[in-house]
Amino acid sequence: MKKHFSLNLIGLFGVLVAGVMVLLTILAATGSFHYRKTELLIRTGSAEKMYDGRPLTNSQWFLMSGSVAAEHELIVEPTGSQTEIGKCANVASIRIVDTSGLDVTDQYVIKQEFGELEVLRSKLTFLSESAQKIWDGNPLSQHTVHMSEGRVYGGATWEAYEFTDPVDVGFYRNTYDIRILDAEGEDITDNYEIEKEYGELKIRQGYLLLSSGSASKEYDGQELSNSECKIVEGSVADKHKLTMRAVGTIQEVGFSRNTIQAVIVDENGMDVTELYDITYNMGLLTITPRRLTVQTLDITRPYYSRPVDGDWTIVGGSLLEGDQLSVETLQHSQSSYYDGEIGTFDNTVLYYDIFNSKDNKSRSGCYQISFRFGKLVMTE
Repeated sequence: MKKHFSLNLIGLFGVLVAGVMVLLTILAATGSFHYRKTELLIRTGSAEKMYDGRPLTNSQWFLMSGSVAAEHELIVEPTGSQTEIGKCANVASIRIVDTSGLDVTDQYVIKQEFGELEVLRSKLTFLSESAQKIWDGNPLSQHTVHMSEGRVYGGATWEAYEFTDPVDVGFYRNTYDIRILDAEGEDITDNYEIEKEYGELKIRQGYLLLSSGSASKEYDGQELSNSECKIVEGSVADKHKLTMRAVGTIQEVGFSRNTIQAVIVDENGMDVTELYDITYNMGLLTITPRRLTVQTLDITRPYYSRPVDGDWTIVGGSLLEGDQLSVETLQHSQSSYYDGEIGTFDNTVLYYDIFNSKDNKSRSGCYQISFRFGKLVMTE
């Protein structure tokens, strides 16, 4: 009796469970009953790169919140792709399957945060070459350009065009434009950030020979100069102005070049001196020594006596103001203190110097002195 009762209870329970499941299924189908779905937040990865002609993708993804049941598998496939310059969302395909492969995605509430894929302009740097020539009425053309930084991708090529081809004398930037073409010949210049550096084009006027004057004088303590300066050969362009002057000076005995300062400017005041091959024929500034003639006097005295002061005189030429001449003659050394000798001698000069009383510097090199000797008679 108990056995039959237990079996009846089990059967009744199974019928109840089955009935409940059928009821829940009917309610869910009619919208009268809702399961509480798990909420998932999924974020896809971001990336950026310089343009290289290839798609930019990022397969990373992150489950930021929520979780799937143990018997379920979350499959996320980021599908975002960006090839050209710009940005896009890294969208993804998301599904959840159970162990039998059945799609159970609708059992979850899925929220997405899309990463960003951005392709930036690739940087290219170009440089045009420099050139120069003497003016001949024809354009100066230099159409050589080098890519100094970066590269183009995907079979693309680049070309330079619209060059500067100046004709007139002057300085010019060797300007140009650049375009990038893909393998099909389509202009894709906008995919690149282009920086252009320019060489220099120089059309020169030609040759100039400038000459400065010469001058000379005997030393007088004053500066010697000669401002004379002129063009000997060549000429400047009509719109150019030449300013020149001879600036050489000399004050002491000797010689120096009469140097020239020359500047050429255009109609805008810009210095264009470099447009000319200038040769300088510089004059010579020369200061010769000041001439003096000094006569030593006739002196007669006992050899043991003191030397006679002032035994010389200037008989030719003159000293400049402030210059002083000091002379030591033979008779200054003839005394008992120096074992002098008895006899008649030329009163020669043993030593002399000229110095300036204002700055106390020697000026001997600025004078050329000739000496005439009197007689020195030494007695007992």
